[in-house]
Amino acid sequence: MKLILAEYINSLKEDGELDKVIQDILRANGVEMFSKPERGRQYGVDIYAVGKDFTDDGKKKVFLITVKQGDLDRQNWNGEINSVRQSLDDIREVFIPNNLAPQHKKLPIKIVVAYNGLIKQSMQQNWKGYTSQYTNLDFALWEGDFLVEQFQHNLLNESGFSNKLRSAVRKTIIHLENRDYQFGDFVQVLDMLEEEFKTTKFKKTKLRVLKEMRLLVAVVIKYCDEADNLLHAVKCSEKYVLRLWSMFISGKPEKEFSKEVVEGFYLHRDTLEKYNAKFSFIVDIKDGLGRSVGDALSYGTVVYEQLGIWCETGLFYLQMYEFLTTGEAENAQQAAMIYRERATILAYEAIRLVNNNQIFYTPRYDDHLIEIHMLLMLLYKLGLKQQAIDILFGLHKHIAEAYSFSRIFPVHRDLRTVAELEANTDVRIGYDYNSSYLFTVLVEWSIVVNSPRLYSSLLGVKDKLLKEITLLLWFPDKETEIKIYTENANNDSGYALSGIELCKSMPEYKELVEEEYDYNCFEKEFSFIKESYWAIGLIASRHFRTHVFPHYWRKFLKDEVQNI
Repeated sequence: MKLILAEYINSLKEDGELDKVIQDILRANGVEMFSKPERGRQYGVDIYAVGKDFTDDGKKKVFLITVKQGDLDRQNWNGEINSVRQSLDDIREVFIPNNLAPQHKKLPIKIVVAYNGLIKQSMQQNWKGYTSQYTNLDFALWEGDFLVEQFQHNLLNESGFSNKLRSAVRKTIIHLENRDYQFGDFVQVLDMLEEEFKTTKFKKTKLRVLKEMRLLVAVVIKYCDEADNLLHAVKCSEKYVLRLWSMFISGKPEKEFSKEVVEGFYLHRDTLEKYNAKFSFIVDIKDGLGRSVGDALSYGTVVYEQLGIWCETGLFYLQMYEFLTTGEAENAQQAAMIYRERATILAYEAIRLVNNNQIFYTPRYDDHLIEIHMLLMLLYKLGLKQQAIDILFGLHKHIAEAYSFSRIFPVHRDLRTVAELEANTDVRIGYDYNSSYLFTVLVEWSIVVNSPRLYSSLLGVKDKLLKEITLLLWFPDKETEIKIYTENANNDSGYALSGIELCKSMPEYKELVEEEYDYNCFEKEFSFIKESYWAIGLIASRHFRTHVFPHYWRKFLKDEVQNI
């Protein structure tokens, strides 16, 4: 474990990674942050903290920490504008005289250079020579080995880890370069930590387990990045957030536990952002997602997977937007608008993604209704109603044409059949598609966007072209929430409403849907819906392929304010 941590610490970038670890180490030792890292001129200080000196005499001190990446050598000592020496001079000459809070001016000051490498032997004399000139100040070097020790003993209590858990972490990291890795070892890590969380009666132990889980997941995600496999990072992050919520609701939701849930959300947000930043260029390339695959089925699968991650990110931003708009924190409204703007950018990127990859409009698999829901929800919640209508008309048109001319239609939950139909035209021509969830979804969304023309067109396709196809819609039941955090809940919970008949007019059908929503909506009582963490259910749907709950779109029929 120590070798894994050493590699992890050594790989961290200065901004947003190494500085976060150092803040966690300080908090774990009872040192409070007075100001956090920020971009721009900081006069040498990356972290300003106050607390007892846990490395020396235990006295209360001001910690002024400058964070650097890599080894401490001649180049970064005095070779550039942001060199270590320049930072130390700025702290002494500018920050201390001008930026210390009044209540801290009489406290002893400890200036720390924290870095994730080693100090070169040739630099030790330079360090001693510099620090010996200023006897009124306390100086310290926190090198990589020191950070690893602190990380291990304060953030990851390895002595409490079983050999089985340590082995599972190592196996996870080893397999991350395998594109087909199924995350069995990673799930085992989550299982063991969840078991410890649920069996202990002590609040402090539960909190420690939550913190250890977050940090272990951060380590795994960092290794995914190093292996150039951010898709694995997204999947690990999704598994973690879902398991975290499951653990959180299993006991009394303590305030400290809530903070860990929020920190987990931030980790997931950062992972999604990193993924989207890497692949955002591809949304503007015509058939860009089809250039690395050799057949239409694989192409469509890749398009829907990428679209799902894009929409999950946008919806996650809207989740954060809603949190902040209802909160009372300083600058909350400004931060909320930033999240909304980011969600809007992603929504337009998602539109360009589907329009530059037209295979989106002829889904081969009924399961793709999950990504279709997420895209339409993202657009609708942002007030992009016309764009949602355009997407729906495009799907309606292409699905009808594909069935008429090529007998291509979304297959219900059987990937082998999908592959066989794609490969064999004769089999496809004679195939009985039997039923469809996806077509039902399109009909219900035509009601949500209030488009009688779209409803009428879909009704015509059903009556004239799809007479033999039974319309289905899946509903969760009281047992569903137990399962969604770890598996596809469609298999052993909920039920499918079969034989759905479409009314001749949209108002009639809308009335039926609204009535059903009023009397049949178990998911309203699910923890993440009641606590307004609605993004949890969508993450579960994308990750484990559980159908999106009808509540997510039917609620729009009832909401007075439909756009945010």
